[in-house]
Amino acid sequence: MEKIGLYVHIPFCHSKCAYCDFSSYAIGNTQNENAIIRYIQALLNEMDLYEETLRDVEVETLFIGGGTPTCIDGKYIHEIIAHLKKSTHFSKTAEVTIESNPGTITNEKLDHYLSAGINRFSVGLQTTDNNLLSSIGRIHDFNTFVTSYRAIRDAGIKNINVDIMFGLPGQTLENLHHTLNTLIDLSPEHISAYALKLEEGTPMYEAEKKGLIHMPDEDLERTMYHTIIEVLKKSGYHQYEISNFSKKGFESRHNLVYWKNKPYLGLGLAAHSKMKQVRFSNETIMSKYLEKIENGDQPTIDQVDISESEDLFETIILGLRLNEGLDVHLINERYGIDFYSENEAVIMKLKDQGLVQMTDDNLKLTLKGIDLSNQVFLAFMND
Repeated sequence: MEKIGLYVHIPFCHSKCAYCDFSSYAIGNTQNENAIIRYIQALLNEMDLYEETLRDVEVETLFIGGGTPTCIDGKYIHEIIAHLKKSTHFSKTAEVTIESNPGTITNEKLDHYLSAGINRFSVGLQTTDNNLLSSIGRIHDFNTFVTSYRAIRDAGIKNINVDIMFGLPGQTLENLHHTLNTLIDLSPEHISAYALKLEEGTPMYEAEKKGLIHMPDEDLERTMYHTIIEVLKKSGYHQYEISNFSKKGFESRHNLVYWKNKPYLGLGLAAHSKMKQVRFSNETIMSKYLEKIENGDQPTIDQVDISESEDLFETIILGLRLNEGLDVHLINERYGIDFYSENEAVIMKLKDQGLVQMTDDNLKLTLKGIDLSNQVFLAFMND
């Protein structure tokens, strides 16, 4: 039976961050319960539309993302997972993650999450500096994060990821060191570190265009990234992917589905999927998503067949994101090729530039290659 990862999108949050370009809707503290109920019912109906597909696969990972899934009543999350377990082959050892923001978690919600089978939390800290948090539109402060983190831990959760960001306007190396050292003291099992990228249409993008904020220069951003790698490594976290660090055995199994180019199904507004060499995505406008579901139709807007050459390229660039690199033997077996022979020119050029290192059965990025990863990916695209 084929194993897949499953993603469920909850597009609600109390307020949108100033850098966010995801498909999400700010509902404030006074929630529109009818809108939430309608969306949750649509999600359940969408699951039913995939009844035949889900009957033939085993769900190994489930990631409930957003938005902020923990900003709505925990009973809805419980209902979603219960419905999935009834309609799918849900692995007894599945990794079940919920994304959360500080201040949105209560003991009542935690009871719902745990009884539904959630065993991993991903919490958005971003930074311990309250002024920086405010400047990027986060509605929590550091103390709120600590309260939420301890509540999750006290509930018995033994697998917590914390997201941090670097390259923020006004962020210094001192700020970053404080965030890292404070986080290390809390000892989460997993840490994700992302550089801030300003997306067109977001408030921070417009502010930067008007000169109201200034992003750190490229050298400082790279120094921050190297600092993260060095500090976390000394504290027992191994970097297993460009942006991700974990204690031994706590790598994100769900994200590894993507990085190893395995099948996944996305449910909900704007969700993306890749199943049986077909890539497809859902409506990004709430009214259209709901209308299609309520009419009994699939809410998809794009469906593209993936050629073998395109699939190979994706396997290469996604696999190179992992610190373990590419297993050349597995690629040869999967695609019936001689990977090194077919890509000899581009690989030798990258090796000469100090961007990759290779053995008989493995190709991976060097630290310089990680810094210039887009250049490496483009080299394979143009080969």
